[in-house]
Amino acid sequence: MSFDGLVMAAVKNELSEKISGGRIEKIYQPLPAEIVLVINKERNKFRLVVSAHARDARIHLTRTTRENPLTPPLFCMVLRKHLDGGRITNIVQNGLERVLDIGVEAIDELGMLSEKRLLCEVMGKHSNVVLVDPATNNILDGINRFSYGTSRHREILPGRTYTPPPETGKLNPPETTEEQFRDALWDPEQDIPIDRLLLNKFAGFSPQTCREITFRAGLYPDSSNQSLGELELQRLWETFETINECIRTGSFQPTICYKGPIPTAFSAVKLEQFNCGDTESTSMNEVLDEFFSVTEKQQRFKRAAAELAKVVNTEKKKSRKKKAIHEETLRKAENAEQLKITGELITANIYQLSKGVHSVELTNYYDPQATTMTVELDPQLSPAENAQSYFKRYTKARNSFSIAAKYLAEAESELDYLESVLVSLEQAEQDHDLREIRFELVKEGYIAPTKITKGTRKPEPDSEPAPMVFRTNEGFEIFVGRNNRQNDYLTMKLAKPDDMWLHVKDIPGSHVIIRNPQGRDIPEPTLQTAAEAAAYYSRARESSKVAVDHTLRKFVRKPKGAKPGMVIYEHFKSVYVEPKGP
Repeated sequence: MSFDGLVMAAVKNELSEKISGGRIEKIYQPLPAEIVLVINKERNKFRLVVSAHARDARIHLTRTTRENPLTPPLFCMVLRKHLDGGRITNIVQNGLERVLDIGVEAIDELGMLSEKRLLCEVMGKHSNVVLVDPATNNILDGINRFSYGTSRHREILPGRTYTPPPETGKLNPPETTEEQFRDALWDPEQDIPIDRLLLNKFAGFSPQTCREITFRAGLYPDSSNQSLGELELQRLWETFETINECIRTGSFQPTICYKGPIPTAFSAVKLEQFNCGDTESTSMNEVLDEFFSVTEKQQRFKRAAAELAKVVNTEKKKSRKKKAIHEETLRKAENAEQLKITGELITANIYQLSKGVHSVELTNYYDPQATTMTVELDPQLSPAENAQSYFKRYTKARNSFSIAAKYLAEAESELDYLESVLVSLEQAEQDHDLREIRFELVKEGYIAPTKITKGTRKPEPDSEPAPMVFRTNEGFEIFVGRNNRQNDYLTMKLAKPDDMWLHVKDIPGSHVIIRNPQGRDIPEPTLQTAAEAAAYYSRARESSKVAVDHTLRKFVRKPKGAKPGMVIYEHFKSVYVEPKGP
């Protein structure tokens, strides 16, 4: 985790300046492992978020407004009882430990001014937020409660004595001398990577910070301590001291690292080890708020997409089961014609047969070779009744065949449609894309519509879909549908009869249109670009060569009752391209 002792130190410095002396106006708990304190200082309001989430534990100021649950959890009510209206007196960090101790003075239930300590422990899966009475050192409550059955070191339960997290026995970097540093790294009995050795020996450094020290010293990432000479030790010490100077003086360099639009890492010092776009900031709190707000948005997006994908996959299983049943019915009905022939042969030989016979050998007049065949009979029935039995079975099998064929086609069509929805989900990039897909699934009956309270607006997507659009070097506009709703809109409403329409061959994917208002011949480069986009926004994105069909829009039609995005087309040609995004 990147939230190490360095980051905590930078956050502590900023919080001491911004919220020390401020009053806590509001406390709420939007998530099971997260609390938010609204603090007023000199008419400026700050929102302090404290999370004990196993993966995203942290503490920082935020501009994001989180929803306040109607019913506050128990821990939230305990905090309100003891901290509401209280004044923040001090903020303490012991060394480079990832524990922030926030002192609060508030009026207790007896009307007396008393002090409480809010301990924010950022330690991965062991993270916690604990309210402690410093007069007795007793725990008032913790956001994560556990007993010795969960942790052999300590209990976090109301009434128990607060025990700090166990000490690591590591050196405190700012207080480490050069001799201690060299002794820590030089161990002839060990042969381990230098960054791991730094992690094992010094408190408050995350693996990322240890790799940064190694990188700045000009050493390979997997360099071992056995490869260290005097020159390497000197470079490591100088880099180590550069980091320590930031800690001693509080002159941190809050940095967030991006890969495209996505933040991938953060630190209280500049990250030279990553070959990606990074942005320095004057505020560690702003860096953390930016990083986690984007991360949370991504996680919400992934959860929403996963929920929709689960619905679609469940429906796919149902459709596959239906398909298998109809295929079995068709298989059984394949001998329907033989049942009819058998009935006619019995009728032709009816005066030669008698009741009570189990089987009979009859000449098959429908066979050019006039071979004989064994016909099974029901001894309880007369020859005429046996013939009628075969005719009834024939009629039933023939009807079953036509019905099963119809339902099989419907099941196969539904499977194709559901596959196209999954492709749309896989390639969705924004919340708006998911809202359109969800609306489509609601409209098709796969998801129950959300109940709407009186006076609220129906939660539908924008009235007009917005397909992707880009322009080629030859001046043609190319439109790409990113889901079935956009595909229908693009093909059936936006496109003109003489526009060029493209789609990957026999694979779920986007509808692509090349606008051609003047009816010109489409240049080969434009057709190639549009075909590459059609292949890229399809199930065949990872393929090396993909067949893409293209025809004029006037040769594309949507059958009556067809699912969204489902069309048939004719008079087409195919090109083979490598999938490429625009």
